[in-house]
Amino acid sequence: MGAVLAAGALLVGCGASSASAPGAGAASSARESGSARESGSARESGSAGASGDAFAGRVCGGAREAAAKAFGSALSERIVSPGAADLKCVLTGRGVQVSVESQAGPRAYTEFDTETSHQSQVFGNGGVTNPAEDPVQVTVAGSQVAVWIPAQLMVVATDSTPSNGGAGAYVTVTVSGSAASGATALRLAVAAAGATFAAHPDGPA
Repeated sequence: MGAVLAAGALLVGCGASSASAPGAGAASSARESGSARESGSARESGSAGASGDAFAGRVCGGAREAAAKAFGSALSERIVSPGAADLKCVLTGRGVQVSVESQAGPRAYTEFDTETSHQSQVFGNGGVTNPAEDPVQVTVAGSQVAVWIPAQLMVVATDSTPSNGGAGAYVTVTVSGSAASGATALRLAVAAAGATFAAHPDGPA
């Protein structure tokens, strides 16, 4: 009788062990699925970051080469913000600093129009008369419209127009430093802006 009871207990124990196996398998599958999702998200995030860095390197590197050629001396570059929607980099050389900012998106022309209209209204007709603050139209390769603001040593440009919905790239290049005379600053700013448009003429890459 004791042997029968022992055998029954053994069978019950085996049944309980077998019944717990599917639950354990499900938990294992859930863990594997979660790990796979996390791994996939990490890969996607890393890929996006690498893409942004590559884009910033292309834009800022192109701007640095063009500005250095216009300046006649080597410049170093530092990427402040790599995103295509709000890219910023600083180029530095002997007695000069060039700040390049580029915003690619649906409001490129609006940004340009707001900035230039503000300058004209405040410092042009009807405002505080200061010809050096009034935008002067210049030619920048790759842009649809561009202006130079002498007092700020800054080029403001966009490759967008109202007719295309305003989407595109809005670029500003500001020059400063002891070696940044008006003519030199303009030459540097125009060169850097043109190279920026060449790197992404149609917006984010």
